[in-house]
Amino acid sequence: MTLSRKTVPALAALLLLVTAPAFSQTEEAGKVLAGSGGGVLGLVIYGADKAETAKASALALAEDVAAAAYHVVSQAYDLEAFNIKGKKVKVEGVIGVDKAHDIVLLRLKGKAEPLTLPSSDIAGLKSGTRLFALGTDRNGQIAVSEGTLRRFLQAGPGLKVIDMSLTAPDEFSGGPILDLDGQLVGMMVVLDRGIKIGLPVQLLASVQRSAKATDFKSLARENFFETFEGASLAGRTSAAMDELTSARMHLETAVKLNPSFLEGFWLLGAVYDSQRDYASAVNAYRKVTELDGTRADAWYRLGSVLAKMQKQQEAAGALEKAVSMGIESKEIHFELGSVYEALGDFAKAASAYEAFIASKPEVAWNGYLRLGLCRLEQKQYEEAIAAFLEARKAQPKDVKVNFSLADAYERAGRLDKAEEVYYGLAEINPAEAKSYYGQALRMYNTAQDFAKAIGPARKIVDLEPDNVENVYNLGLMYFQVQDYAQAVEAFKQCLAIRPELANAWFQIGAAYYNEKKYNEAIEAYTKFTEMSPDESNGWLSLGVCYMLLKKFEQALEPMKKAVDLKPDNPNALYNLAIVYLNLKDAYSAKDIYNKLLSLDPATAEKLKKYLR
Repeated sequence: MTLSRKTVPALAALLLLVTAPAFSQTEEAGKVLAGSGGGVLGLVIYGADKAETAKASALALAEDVAAAAYHVVSQAYDLEAFNIKGKKVKVEGVIGVDKAHDIVLLRLKGKAEPLTLPSSDIAGLKSGTRLFALGTDRNGQIAVSEGTLRRFLQAGPGLKVIDMSLTAPDEFSGGPILDLDGQLVGMMVVLDRGIKIGLPVQLLASVQRSAKATDFKSLARENFFETFEGASLAGRTSAAMDELTSARMHLETAVKLNPSFLEGFWLLGAVYDSQRDYASAVNAYRKVTELDGTRADAWYRLGSVLAKMQKQQEAAGALEKAVSMGIESKEIHFELGSVYEALGDFAKAASAYEAFIASKPEVAWNGYLRLGLCRLEQKQYEEAIAAFLEARKAQPKDVKVNFSLADAYERAGRLDKAEEVYYGLAEINPAEAKSYYGQALRMYNTAQDFAKAIGPARKIVDLEPDNVENVYNLGLMYFQVQDYAQAVEAFKQCLAIRPELANAWFQIGAAYYNEKKYNEAIEAYTKFTEMSPDESNGWLSLGVCYMLLKKFEQALEPMKKAVDLKPDNPNALYNLAIVYLNLKDAYSAKDIYNKLLSLDPATAEKLKKYLR
């Protein structure tokens, strides 16, 4: 059987008796509901075919006046109301509308229990204040939901809305928000896409009222969120609550309806930026600058987004425009410096960072860091050092700052200071100590200051004594400073770690060779040739040692092997010819001379002196 519209209040009363409450509630919430429930109305909205289209709530401002959310009734052909007891309350019509804030005032024919207005300005409410929302639930009951005040949100010029941490169904839209004492704080509004806010009570009291009510049949119906007022309110509020999808949808509608809606384009720019839709953000901010070219903040935002798009030249122009307008921002100078860095204009970047530092920002060290990096690019090493030292005062353990300082010292030729900073980095970040000691080793090796390179090389070995590459590098440094005994010891340590490391034998041989210990060198080079028989240098070095000991017969085969492996090596050919001459084989020496004539005439001329 189909129920008639007249049965709705009775049905609601029945549900009130037999249905469990929709929300769990505290004792205080129960008291608020009991004390203020009489000032709440449930609304049932009907469409053109007299079918129910929505349920909502309203709150009593006076015995014969109730406030509700305009968007709920903006398309209504008729409306019914009922109170907490389920009794029907006749609604004569509309006596006031504030479309800018989504408020409608209804004239009641029956009597309602007006809610208690606050004794003080609700702007004084603190975050965490307990709040209670009353309204009709999906079953048609008047219910209560408890939460707290999060904050007041700026949702447009002169409009602050209440952000709350309470859960309630959409049907609560239009219901009252009360404090612990039951005083009216505001009206809950559930916007499109389920976004819930509270409209402060002052807005309800400020709606203009007409003496005569306009019945719903005579009202011009509209979809509120497709009007400029509705779209702009929903868009601004959604943006304030970081509901980006909803904000974008509504603000796009608003600026389409009103192409001069500067605030809408401004908010859209921020929404697009947050969604990383940078092309749309640029268009929005450009529109703001077209509508008001004096908006320095719009030029700033435009420049920032262009920088994110890597459109650095355009970004620089927009940011410079904002600076020329005297924008009150310290960070803009830092951003401008970053843009000029990306453009490779380090002089302008340095000037921008200097302006950032001069603005006395709360955190300036990163400005000094970037300034120092620009000075490095300009090869102004002492100025770079000064900047990095300022940055280090604030961030003494920052790896980037210290590493950059060490780099500047190195480029300035102040290697001892660079080493000091690299060693400091090893203490700051022990996990990367090897890397920092390695930087010092590289630095001294590049400068060919091998004596000082031994220090970091030894520290690396101390960190990883079983790492053969570390020990090998230490051996090379000893070799370079002609400390051959220490070099041999290091290379022997390498062989203890990795016996198959042929190059260690070669280096041992070279160390003994330089000490004129040719027999020991022969032993080492022999080991090398056994392990690396295809390496020409090993055979050549072995042969030379035999030659120096005047053991030419023993030198012959190693020299021949060296030439076989590298026939175009003038040095090997020359030494083989000398061996032949000492073995009285002038014919073979002459043959080599003929080869050298075309291969290396200078070496051939040198050999010619020994040929008869």
